[in-house]
Amino acid sequence: MTIATTSSVSNGNMLHFNPVLLSNEDLQWADLSIIDMSTYDQGPEARQALAKQVHDAMTTAGFMVLVNYGISEEEIQRQVDIAHTMFERTSVEEKTKLLSPIKEIGRYRGFKMRKYWEFEHNVTDRIEHFNWYRDMKSQEFPKAMEEFLPEVSKFSDTVHKDVLYKLYRLFALSLELPSETFVDKHKYELHDESWFRYMAYYDEFTPDEEAKLGGVWLKGHQDFNTLTLLFSQPMASLQALDDAGSWKYIKHIPGSLVVNCGAYMEWYTGGLYKAAKHRVHAPPKDQRNHTRLGVFYFNVPNDEERPNTLLESPVLQRAGITERIFELGKEPVSKDYAHARISNTGKTAGWKTAAGAGGVEYDIIGGVKVPLYS
Repeated sequence: MTIATTSSVSNGNMLHFNPVLLSNEDLQWADLSIIDMSTYDQGPEARQALAKQVHDAMTTAGFMVLVNYGISEEEIQRQVDIAHTMFERTSVEEKTKLLSPIKEIGRYRGFKMRKYWEFEHNVTDRIEHFNWYRDMKSQEFPKAMEEFLPEVSKFSDTVHKDVLYKLYRLFALSLELPSETFVDKHKYELHDESWFRYMAYYDEFTPDEEAKLGGVWLKGHQDFNTLTLLFSQPMASLQALDDAGSWKYIKHIPGSLVVNCGAYMEWYTGGLYKAAKHRVHAPPKDQRNHTRLGVFYFNVPNDEERPNTLLESPVLQRAGITERIFELGKEPVSKDYAHARISNTGKTAGWKTAAGAGGVEYDIIGGVKVPLYS
């Protein structure tokens, strides 16, 4: 078995996570838009230019990369160190006590342990994560994380209120909708199923397991939420599927934020904005035997929101989008659909191969056809 190794240096009560060095291999990189948010506050014309970049990114790959968005590389590293400290200093017994009720009620709240998800050929995952909701008083946290909760809470607030809200206002501008259209659908103060996550991928598949999986650590998929925010990681592992059907790595830019569109945003735009097809692949040889550790935010609409096509958008009208994704009154309710999707994640029962789809599998979850990509 390959054992994942990570160098740790204690800094008082904090362990420092040393990320893997950048790969020197000749890799195929995804061509993603890089959006410099430093111009956001320079006036309407600057924001209009940013909105145009958002539009271009979302109508192609469904991915974009933000730089100069208000959170420093040092602040991101601090969160990664908190994650590393928490994973390393929390016993299996405590993790088991704080397991997420994934299958039971379809919520990510607490730990998902390794070997929970089912892959092909009876191989299970090597992914572990801890999840929390914005209302941090609604759940119990690992003891190793308790002293860091005030700064984790502040970080969570900043990500949603300062970063995400600006991004949603650019989305509204890109669609020529009132500026608060998406902010109102994702209000910070209202309850919703959005979750933050510390996630670790452990490089510990046996050679036989890796051969069975073809090097794929997490199969190609589209997120169901509105937007996913991933703080960029130096390990070349996340891949995007381009229009030519090729999987390409997403390049690390220190301190950047990788943003991908999910199914809810695709529904809101009648398919004009693309839910990003992505997967996690084993890294190149010079980055093996290391842990991939990162910080994520998965944002979904507020509980009773019914995501459907915003036909009032002049941009959608000019694009010839005249029909809603769902019949009025039959849209999935945000909270219910989130629970349905989460409870079914990583389970093989119910998945079928789509005819003539080149390896695409699908399942019907919450009344919606959900694809997976080889």
